[in-house]
Amino acid sequence: MNSAEDDSEVTGVLSWFPVELPPAQRVIGLFVGKWTIGALRPVVQLGIPDLLADGPRTATDLAQRTGADADALYRVLRCAAATGVLAETAERAFALTAAGQGLRTGVEGSVRDMFLFASDPMMWRPYENLLHTVRTGAPAFDDAFGETFFDHLRAHPGSAALFDRAMVQNHYPGTDRIFEQFDFSRFRRIADVGGGRGQFLAEVLARHPGCTGAVCDQPQVVAEAKEEFERRGVADRASAVPTDFFASVPAGYDAYFIKHTLHNWSDHDAGRILTRVREAVGTRTDARLLIVDALLTGPGAWDLGKLTDIEMMAVLGGRERDREEWNRLAAAAGFAPADDPAPGDLALLEYRPV
Repeated sequence: MNSAEDDSEVTGVLSWFPVELPPAQRVIGLFVGKWTIGALRPVVQLGIPDLLADGPRTATDLAQRTGADADALYRVLRCAAATGVLAETAERAFALTAAGQGLRTGVEGSVRDMFLFASDPMMWRPYENLLHTVRTGAPAFDDAFGETFFDHLRAHPGSAALFDRAMVQNHYPGTDRIFEQFDFSRFRRIADVGGGRGQFLAEVLARHPGCTGAVCDQPQVVAEAKEEFERRGVADRASAVPTDFFASVPAGYDAYFIKHTLHNWSDHDAGRILTRVREAVGTRTDARLLIVDALLTGPGAWDLGKLTDIEMMAVLGGRERDREEWNRLAAAAGFAPADDPAPGDLALLEYRPV
């Protein structure tokens, strides 16, 4: 029996479906993602998790409070309970589970805005014609909307605001491992290139009192960094520098880290960003480039990055990369590898100037 026919080779998301399916039918298990996200979105949009914060409520009560159809609301709540986001009790009453707490507004650890962003029509429509991307190599988003993703955000302030809120909540668990394992105290001055509101930089500075730093991003983005720095108690050691990283990057820093940014861009555009960083480093040999992004595994291995790569491709024209691809990109800008992190998760790749 060859590997294509060997049932033991069926792994990844195909292997989790709760009902034992013949190998040829296991793709059916993937349908669950569409059904559950479709049901959860109106639940979150109606603010049901917030209404359940003080305890269980019946579907009828929730329908009255939200102006929804009682039967239709019950059915999506029942689906949410089947996924574990809610718990269904007697008499069609529902309560929040620990997972459902993450869909409340304004609570610690909330991913509500991340969920609403990921399930927004602007993030779904590109998948309706992913074949366009496969045939042309161009983002399906551009074909669907007639403009690039970032141009779309500039033209739609509401979508841009949702994107910004989602990125604030985008704290992947692997990030904590990087904070714990990498010694940022090696660098007195740190530049966070494309760092948004500076959450990552603020965490670095909070953990390392001897460090100072600057978040370098678009003016309208870094304008909100001061509030984040004050909230984290690092405002005396952090600054915000309006930056177009395609044009230039501020010089004079010991380390330049770029987190969850380069995967948004094609090799050509990511290379432009790294070239600007290399220009900022100049003749220094002790400065470092620190890339925090997915590091893909080899052929056939399960890897979440291989899934998110499709979103990068369809929406932004970007990509997730393996070590060879990262090294090639960095080398073209004038950097050589200085560490060897394990693939298969978020990784910090350290590069030295050459």
